[in-house]
Amino acid sequence: MCDFTALDLVECIDDRADRPESAIMPQMGRLYTVDSVRAVGDGHSVRLIELDPACHLGGSCDCGDCGWDARRFRKVYRPRRSMDALLASIRTPTPCEV
Repeated sequence: MCDFTALDLVECIDDRADRPESAIMPQMGRLYTVDSVRAVGDGHSVRLIELDPACHLGGSCDCGDCGWDARRFRKVYRPRRSMDALLASIRTPTPCEV
């Protein structure tokens, strides 16, 4: 069972490539935001906002809908999620705008 939903924060706990075509992998210990989750076989595939797998570049399946096995991640619980959303919505000026 996978309890991830869109916009959940997850940490990569397994960055080993399983297949030779896995050219793009999440990095161990790095935090990512879940874009979507879908059931695949007897598990779940997780898409990330910050990182796209290589299939969208014309890889073996060219589906553009691939992700990584949900077992590669653990959920990072944020008790104040509404505050995170508020902080993310505040636009900070770039150095050129100052």
